[in-house]
Amino acid sequence: MKFNSESGKEAGKISKRGRALPMEMRSSLYELVNTILNDLDYESLNASQKIKLLDVALKYSLPKLSIEKPYEEPEPPQEIQITIVDSNGNEKVSRKKLDENFKFKDLAG
Repeated sequence: MKFNSESGKEAGKISKRGRALPMEMRSSLYELVNTILNDLDYESLNASQKIKLLDVALKYSLPKLSIEKPYEEPEPPQEIQITIVDSNGNEKVSRKKLDENFKFKDLAG
């Protein structure tokens, strides 16, 4: 059977990948998992079993890195511009570079 748009539609109807569990079943499974975890005797596990349990638990508790967006700190401004408009509508523009010699009192002058 060759794969085309018609056969793909039929295969999609048969597939169960897109169907989510009902809310009642999710809550029942959640309660079951909690019961099993509470009954588990962690002291009786050997080292490899503890590592495997940790591996499985972290897969579901840590966020996926592909979803996280890396934080990029914005570049600090290099220049500041202040525009003063008088009552006649005349504009006076003052620009200053923001370097180690910058002082706010120099903007007004």
